[in-house]
Amino acid sequence: MVAVIFDCDGVLVDSEPVYAEAFSLALRAFGCPLPANFLSRSLQGKNLADCYRWLFEYWQFVVTPEFEQALFAQTQRLISLKLHPIVGVHAVVERITCPKAVASNGMFSSVKDNLTRCDLWRYFEPHVYTADLVKKPKPAPDLYCYVAQKLDYDCADCCVIEDSLVGVTAALAAGMLVCWLVPHELPATIPANVVVATSMVEVGHWLDSQGCMRA
Repeated sequence: MVAVIFDCDGVLVDSEPVYAEAFSLALRAFGCPLPANFLSRSLQGKNLADCYRWLFEYWQFVVTPEFEQALFAQTQRLISLKLHPIVGVHAVVERITCPKAVASNGMFSSVKDNLTRCDLWRYFEPHVYTADLVKKPKPAPDLYCYVAQKLDYDCADCCVIEDSLVGVTAALAAGMLVCWLVPHELPATIPANVVVATSMVEVGHWLDSQGCMRA
């Protein structure tokens, strides 16, 4: 039997557009007008520290405590209004018969809140893990290796569902089986040995083929 590890943002909860909009609104208020769709593509899968480094490297934007406060306020406001589970995710999670976990580059408090809002926390607790538990976040394999250890599984016996190249790279580096959930435009390059799914229904079919699902 295998174990199933889900990324959170963009895989379980549809939070990526919400975070991008919050970033865009906060940045605009501080004199750095970047569109939400551009931020969504550029920051997908990155942890917050890497997002801040990207802003400085490419836009010379220095994050201040005032900006962080504004970003937090916008994020909380939009999450309460717009956050939804990924379409079809409950039907898939409910049918999984093997051990399962969440591995996210997000902050634990945000991941827990988002999963709870979308009625998904109950399926994974206590196996919800975030990048602050390891030395390096995704795309390093550290977090996925850590989760496998916590589940008492070999990495080669873990199936991962990811939505970003950052996460796919991390899971492949850990030696895991990977399904890349890409509901919109397919990436130009798909790594070898990665299965691509365009919907949660297709993710369910893949997990079923791996022996993870009840009928």
